[in-house]
Amino acid sequence: MLRETPDIEFYEALIKFYRDNYRVSSSVILHNLRGIGGYESKLYSKLKNQIIPKIKTNDIKVFCCYDTDVFDLAKKPPINWKTVQSHVRSLNINTFNQVKSVKMIEDWFLKDKAWLCRYLKINEPKKIDGKTGYIKIKNLFKKGNKIYQKGSSSHKFIQELDIDLIRRQIQGEIQELENALGLKPLVVSKK
Repeated sequence: MLRETPDIEFYEALIKFYRDNYRVSSSVILHNLRGIGGYESKLYSKLKNQIIPKIKTNDIKVFCCYDTDVFDLAKKPPINWKTVQSHVRSLNINTFNQVKSVKMIEDWFLKDKAWLCRYLKINEPKKIDGKTGYIKIKNLFKKGNKIYQKGSSSHKFIQELDIDLIRRQIQGEIQELENALGLKPLVVSKK
């Protein structure tokens, strides 16, 4: 799974949630490609030179996770996903999926608006000003006399978000990931 901060922090929290609450049939390695520039070659190189040599199985599943807002207004998309998929398949990896946070990952964080407001020590507003999730979170933080900067200090609140609440609300966007991980609920023995 490859992404950039604060996204990587959210996906780390999501995988931790899965491990704490489910039997996960696949091991998970998270990597941050740090942006979309040269994505096709960066992903291929990372898989070929760093990941595949360390893995003792041929059953590798690649999930590229990203915000869709980068692609919404582009005349020429910054990433050719057919090229990415072709590069991945050339490494004998048959499973390639995309996890798209519709618009941006901050929209996912806002699914737990109540907790964010408690974290910021502000009353939960009925409406948050801003056109994008990023602007809305920036405005929330401003009300709490804090600064929200993508990739900076998000680890302070992401670990506290109600990941289950968020994942239930974004089920359509992460369903393929959950299916690929083969999640099975943990059986808790009653004493």
